[in-house]
Order: sequence, then C-alpha cells, then structure tokens
Amino acid sequence: MFKIQDILLRVPNTLSNQECKLLIDYHKKHEKKVDLEHCPEANTGIDTYSSFKRIVLPRDTKVHTLVHKKTRMMVKKWLDHLKKFKAFHVPLLSQRLNYSHMYRLLKYEVGAKIHPHTDFDDYTYASCTFNLNDKYTGGEFKFWNGQYNVTLKKGEGMIWPADYFWIHEVSPIKTGVRYS
Repeated sequence: MFKIQDILLRVPNTLSNQECKLLIDYHKKHEKKVDLEHCPEANTGIDTYSSFKRIVLPRDTKVHTLVHKKTRMMVKKWLDHLKKFKAFHVPLLSQRLNYSHMYRLLKYEVGAKIHPHTDFDDYTYASCTFNLNDKYTGGEFKFWNGQYNVTLKKGEGMIWPADYFWIHEVSPIKTGVRYS
C-alpha cells in the first residue's frame, strides 16, 4: 500500500550550481520579456493570475537544451520510480511523456506566489520543476490545500502527475527571490 504523495518524485542535485547560475543569469538578462500566466483557481474556478515573472525558453538555445535534457532525465527516473509500485500503466504513460508543451523560467519576488491549481490540460500528463536557488524564505510547494508541503533545495528536481487530483500551489515568498 502506498500514499498518494509517494507518487511524487524528488531528485536532489539534478542541476549543478553552474547550471542553476546559467538559468538565473538567463532570466536576469531577458527580464524585459517577462509575462504573467493565469489559470482557474482550484477551489473557486475563478481565472486567476499568478504573480511570478515568467520567461518562456526559446527553442534551439543553450538554456532550452539544458532544461529539455534534465526534464527527460526526470521523466525516466519517474517512470522507473512508478514501476516499483506495480500499480500503474507505465508503458502507456511513457508513450505520453514524449515532449514538454513549454519550458519556462520563473522568478518569484517577495509576495509572489502561485494560487492553488492543477496542471491538467490536453496532452499534459506530468509536471516537473527545478529549484535554482535557496536564498529566500517562503516559496514552499503545497499540495492538496496545504495537506502536504515540500521545500526544495537548490538544484533539486521534482515531478508529479498533472491531473485534477494534484492541486498544488507555491506559497508567497517572504524574503529574497526564488528562481525555478
């Protein structure tokens, strides 16, 4: 028997310090191109904007290639992790996890957060994140309206199902700046 949160996979040291710095520097260099994103708030259904600053990574760039490579690595590790449960249709899931719909860099300044939401969408079967720094407070991942909380370390990756059951949010940044 397993708990639903056991399906979530955390992988320490997925990104090196140098790789984290490369991605943070890229965001800083392209901050004029930031935008905000929105989706329905999971508890109310109201279309809500998140307050982090997003940069979508352009294809055929060094940063896109790096994030793609690390995401593929996370997917492989997650599929191997899921096989251990002997409870999931891993071959079918493996066929569905062939590409990412978007690679993006996020910057959370003091007060920035993501409201409770799910990542479910057509052709989106998993969500993956990488934490790029640790010089901040706040910014915890909260699943199921705070019933399960995760604080990621610098360079750590995390992957989980992107469906209606995986309501998650990122709590407001209290001090510093968080990059992911």
